[in-house]
Amino acid sequence: MGGEAVVGVGGWNAKKVRCTVQALSQGSRMPSHEQGNKAALDSEVQELLAAGRERDAAHLLLARLSPELKPFLHRLLGDAALADEALSITCEHLWRGLAGFRWECTLRSWSYIVARREASRCRARQARAGIKQTTLSAADDVPARAPTAPGLSTTGLDLLENLRAGLSDEDRDLLVMRVERDLAWKDIAVAFLEDSAAGEAVDREAARLRQRYRSIRVAAASAIARSGARRSTSGKA
Repeated sequence: MGGEAVVGVGGWNAKKVRCTVQALSQGSRMPSHEQGNKAALDSEVQELLAAGRERDAAHLLLARLSPELKPFLHRLLGDAALADEALSITCEHLWRGLAGFRWECTLRSWSYIVARREASRCRARQARAGIKQTTLSAADDVPARAPTAPGLSTTGLDLLENLRAGLSDEDRDLLVMRVERDLAWKDIAVAFLEDSAAGEAVDREAARLRQRYRSIRVAAASAIARSGARRSTSGKA
C-alpha cells in the first residue's frame, strides 16, 4: 500500500501491525502478476469494442472478472446465496453499462465499484426485510479463524476475533477493498458514494476513508500493545 505511513505502537513492529490489519480483512493481497493480467483486460476489451464486437467484449469482461467478484461479494455479505444474487445483478450492470463506460478508471476498479454498491443495496434490502445478516466468520465455507496474522498466539487469535467483531460493515468493506484487493483510494471512494458523485466529493470521501483506515490501524496496534502489556504483567506476577 505504497506511500502510507506505517503505525507502530508500544514497541510492536510495523510488520506485525500490517499483518494484523491484513488478517482483519479476512483475506490476502492479490498477487502482482494477477493484477497485471487484469490491466491487460482493458486493452483487449477496447479492441473488441472498436471492432464493433460489443457482445464479445462483455463476455470477456465477465469471464475475467466474475471469478474474483464472487469471493469479494461473499466476504462483504457473509452469505453464499446473497453473494450469488449480488453477483448476478452486478454482472448485469456491467454487461449493460460497458457500452457507456467512460474509462475514467480500469475495468477491474469499475467492476468492484459496481459490486460494492450492489452489496450495499443488498444489505439495505435485508435490513428492510428485518433479516439479520450472517457474520462472515459464520458463513458457509469461510473458516472462522483463517487466514490470520502470522505468529499470533492463541491470545492473539482471540484478540483478532474481537477486533473483527468490532468492525462496521463499512470498515470491513474498506479493508477488503484496500488491503486485499489493492484498489486505489479514489476508486474506493467512488464505490462508497452515489453514482452522481464526482470531483471534490470523491476527493473528500477518499480523504475520509484514508483517515478511517489509519484509525483502524491505530486501533489494531493499540489493542496489540495492550494485550502484550497484560501478558507481560501476568508473566511477572
